[in-house]
Amino acid sequence: MSNRAWMPLHIADYLADTGHLTATEHGAYMLLIMHYWQNGHLPANEKLIARVSRMTADQWEESRDVIAMLFGPGWTHKRIDAELSKADDIIEKRRAAAEARYGKGKPTSDASAVQVDSTCSDTGVPPTTDNLASSLRSEPIQKKREAENDPEEKAFRSWFSSWPTFTTDDEDKARSAWQALSPIERRTVTANTPGYISTVKASKRDTWFSADKYLSKRLWERVKGRPPPPTSREEYIAAELRRAERSFQ
Repeated sequence: MSNRAWMPLHIADYLADTGHLTATEHGAYMLLIMHYWQNGHLPANEKLIARVSRMTADQWEESRDVIAMLFGPGWTHKRIDAELSKADDIIEKRRAAAEARYGKGKPTSDASAVQVDSTCSDTGVPPTTDNLASSLRSEPIQKKREAENDPEEKAFRSWFSSWPTFTTDDEDKARSAWQALSPIERRTVTANTPGYISTVKASKRDTWFSADKYLSKRLWERVKGRPPPPTSREEYIAAELRRAERSFQ
C-alpha cells in the first residue's frame, strides 16, 4: 500500500464528470478512487471492488454500470494513473536530491523533506504534508500570516484590541469600517480613542458602542484634539475632499 498522505482532487473536473451521481454513488466512487490512489489499481475481482465501494448488493447491482462508466476497461482510471506517474516522478527526484546532498552511503529516509523543482499539478508546490508553506490546506494560513504582517493590519489590530468591547465585537465589521477611512483618519482615530474612552468612563455610562459603530458613526471626531498632519500630498488632498464632502451633507 502507498504511503501517500494526500490525493489531488480537481474539483471542477470532478463535479463536471459526476453531476449525475446520487449521494450514495458519490460516496462509492470516492472510496474507489481513493483505493486506486493508494494501491495503483482496483482489485481484479469485481466482487472485491463492490466491497471497496461499501455498497450493498442491491445498491451495487443498481449503480454498477453508472460507476463503471467513470473508469476505463478493466476498471482502470486514466486520470489517476497520470497523477500517480507525476507523484512517482517527484518522489524519485527528491530521492536523487537527498542522495546528492547527503551522499549515497547515508540513509535517505528524509528524502521527502528535501525541496526540488518538480511540483504538484494542483498546487504548483511539492506535495508534502508536513510543510505548512506548501501544503494545500495551509494556503489560508499562509495568507493570514502575510496579512498579519501588513502595516495597516497591524495598526488596525493594535487599535481594535484597545477598544473596551473588542472581545465581543465583530472584528470583520470593525475592519471594514477601518478600511473605509483614509490613512489620516485612521491615525486620528488612534490618537483620539484614548480620550473618548476616558470621557465615557468619566460619565459613568454603562453601555459602549461596538467598534464598527464607533468608526462608522465617526464618534472619534467628538473628542477635541488636533488630528495628525498628512504625511503626503495625496493624503492632504484626500482629507480636504472628505472635509468638503461632509460640509455638504
